[in-house]
Amino acid sequence: MLVRSLALTTELALAALRGRVTDRGDYLVVETPDNPGFYDGNVLVLPAAPQVGEVTYWTRRFVDELGKNSAIKHVSLWWDGTNGDEGAAAELAAAGFTLMSNQVMVADLATRAREASAPYRTSGPPITIRELKPDEVLATADVAYTLGDRHDDTYRLFLDRRATWHRDLVASGRATFWGAFDGVTLVASLGLVWLDKLARYQDVQTLPTHRRLGLAGALLDASTAAALVRGVERVVIIAEPDSDAARVYARHGFRTVERTVNARRV
Repeated sequence: MLVRSLALTTELALAALRGRVTDRGDYLVVETPDNPGFYDGNVLVLPAAPQVGEVTYWTRRFVDELGKNSAIKHVSLWWDGTNGDEGAAAELAAAGFTLMSNQVMVADLATRAREASAPYRTSGPPITIRELKPDEVLATADVAYTLGDRHDDTYRLFLDRRATWHRDLVASGRATFWGAFDGVTLVASLGLVWLDKLARYQDVQTLPTHRRLGLAGALLDASTAAALVRGVERVVIIAEPDSDAARVYARHGFRTVERTVNARRV
């Protein structure tokens, strides 16, 4: 299946690093065997937004492809597109799906480097910005758990598995993570997964106690410098549409190139 969306292209590249992506010709199957509860890692990818009368068909295709694993209890549908097409939104909602929209932003590295802000300084407690060693990446799960809407064992297991995967990517040289430390405590982090001339951001996050201190910008600047050294030309980041995070990225040289939508039933 030919994929047009930059967001979906990078999502599939990430998925292939952890699990497998199977091309059925008119759709793709994404599987993450080590984490069946990963909603965005066990997915059916459609060539376009489902239209009226197609939701039941694609739901059955998902069950046929992924339902044999009893631990997969959700249904996730992604579709190719760049303009935020919701397709048969009412039919999806009636079938129990929630639609999720994404703002896809990119920065060209040559421009981004020229516009990078001054070195990070704060009048508050001293903050250290540095690259994370592989085992330190595991602490990003603690930050994510604090920020999450859920605080149950299943969600914690999902976060720990994701952080372990990120640690392994760093150890193998496929990714680099940076952190902001208040003393010895990780308070903000982000990662870049290297995808040849592209790189995709992962887990851009800051604890509420340390927001509005410029930490996200400082981490973005650190990652820009590293990406330039590696010969990366563009970096891709995904944000909730028109969110505070998207506005931060825009101030740091990112521009919106796509709007994408996917659907999930849990």
